[in-house]
Amino acid sequence: YELRARHTVVATGRRGADWLERMCREHRIAHGPGPVDIGVRVEVRNEVMRTVNDVLYESKLIGYPKPFKNKVRTFCQNPGGFVSQENYDGGLAVVNGHSYKERKSANTNLAILCSHNFSEPFDQPIAYAQKVGELTNMLGDGRILVQRLGDILDGKRTWDKELRRSNVAPTLGDAVAGDITAAMPYRAMTNILAFMLVVDEVVPGFAAPETLLYSPELKFYSNRVKMDEGFRTSVRGLRCLGDSSGWTRGLMMASVMGYLAGRSLADA
Repeated sequence: YELRARHTVVATGRRGADWLERMCREHRIAHGPGPVDIGVRVEVRNEVMRTVNDVLYESKLIGYPKPFKNKVRTFCQNPGGFVSQENYDGGLAVVNGHSYKERKSANTNLAILCSHNFSEPFDQPIAYAQKVGELTNMLGDGRILVQRLGDILDGKRTWDKELRRSNVAPTLGDAVAGDITAAMPYRAMTNILAFMLVVDEVVPGFAAPETLLYSPELKFYSNRVKMDEGFRTSVRGLRCLGDSSGWTRGLMMASVMGYLAGRSLADA
């Protein structure tokens, strides 16, 4: 079917970022590559995070660790929560986390994400992150990989028997014990480890040998559509909103963007 409209709004969300990038290429919608986040989901016992959890449900810790000084941040903190697996289009398995109102675990999980900014001539950051995820999935036979921090620092993989007797019981029961460093880019892994060691000075026990790291944690919002203050793209009558546009990174900012776009459309 062919539909015609004076105003069209695309707001496909983060999962639609790859699709929107293809549409931008196909229809020559002005855009440019933005950052892509590659990281891990960390799980520790609630006692470790108690001083933080008591005052902040979701803390936001940001650092620029040496030697690369990329931005590294915490994201999506879940006190008493559970690590989970979700599958993107094409079957890519990525790790996430959530909390329940009534049901609680003995652990807190949160993401640690390393932002990568690419320059010319490379312009496919989403595909780059997907390849990292595919390599990790290959090592885990289609499931999430988990490794103890102590094993990473000792240069060895984690074995299932070691995971079973660990003081931190993984809340993702079917995660595969292995070696996430075999698939994680060196730059990202170095940044994450340096960041965790610094956080440990503020939150003692955060970088304990028993701390669990799950991989891959990926955030796709790298296609940044070029727009004016009314969210108008280079194609007449087309506006793009939300995480897929590359300009927001969460529900609150995406909601504000939708509200402002609504006011702009009402005045059009």
